[in-house]
Amino acid sequence: MNEKTKFASPFRTGKKQLIDEANLVESQIILSEIFGSLGGIAAILNKNRQVIYANDVFINELGFSSLAEVIGRRPGEAIACLHATEEQGGCGTSEACSVCGAVNAIIESQKLNKKVTRETQITSVLGGIKKSWDLKITSAPIKIADENFYVFTVEDISGEKRRESLERIFFHDILNIAGGLNGLIQVLKEETDPEEVKDLINITEEASRNLIEEITLQRQIRAAENGDLQVTIETINSLDFLRTAIIKIKYHESAKDRNIVISDGSSDKEFSSDRILLLRVIINLLKNALEAINEGGTVMVGCRSEDKKITFYVHNESVIPKETQLQLFQRSFSTKGKGRGIGTYSIRLLVENYLKGKVSFISNEAQGTIFSVEIRKDF
Repeated sequence: MNEKTKFASPFRTGKKQLIDEANLVESQIILSEIFGSLGGIAAILNKNRQVIYANDVFINELGFSSLAEVIGRRPGEAIACLHATEEQGGCGTSEACSVCGAVNAIIESQKLNKKVTRETQITSVLGGIKKSWDLKITSAPIKIADENFYVFTVEDISGEKRRESLERIFFHDILNIAGGLNGLIQVLKEETDPEEVKDLINITEEASRNLIEEITLQRQIRAAENGDLQVTIETINSLDFLRTAIIKIKYHESAKDRNIVISDGSSDKEFSSDRILLLRVIINLLKNALEAINEGGTVMVGCRSEDKKITFYVHNESVIPKETQLQLFQRSFSTKGKGRGIGTYSIRLLVENYLKGKVSFISNEAQGTIFSVEIRKDF
């Protein structure tokens, strides 16, 4: 493997040849007219996955002023993909690119010499803000003057994926909570022991609270994606905050027969942030960690204070498969199957776009899995 890449070829076409290829394609009047009539994002790529022609939608939607600005870029570089700058070779050469549907569609199309369509999730960094896309990518070979090129089209299916996610949430998660709540009410109606009735009322109250919070969370995520989420800053004590998070998660189904402990030496400090949003983040991390361990297992949560920042972390002994690690923060990716969840995506969305922090993780045999949320103390 070339030292400049961790996946696809890093080689690029020289500037003179690139201009010749661009001129060749642009001279094809019929092709130019067809591309001009297309309503979606479309481009023509050369053998090194570089754009040599693009329609107006491609140029305008991705914020370029002219075709000249686009020529020579690879698709991930044009869309400002988070991973396009990780390696010297650019788009297609990072480890994360190995699971990218766009790069794989192009490579497969080149190898098989036929049209290939793949879905992919891409996170762009635009103006310092991360934006996630769910895309359907098609790469199809085309011969021009006996040279091989590839028609590359992009369909934004973010709305479709968002609807699938909401259907999963309301038809699976919320329906399950509502069903459990109904079951508790039926048991409560038949119970005569005063102490049992009291316990059942407490459990029923917690279940109804979980139902409301799940619906509220989805509204907040939607507002966050639209840039409409309001942040409310208050003073928070770190240890009190962790205790609250544990109390809120301990009645959740994922916590059954599992333990949550606060790490020894966790910082007892005050800091400023949005309590509700940060609580949702930590509870989500706790839920994921609990689901990853067996009955009787333990999840550790803690915090450490350093100068102007405070870091919360959640640890469990399981290890996330490498392929999963490479896709964790993508909006429509889930370890629980198709259409099943936006957990880690929503965590990064809230932390990095609204809480002025960052999310990271490590997962290996020696350390298990640790997710960390680092935020400023003073917001």
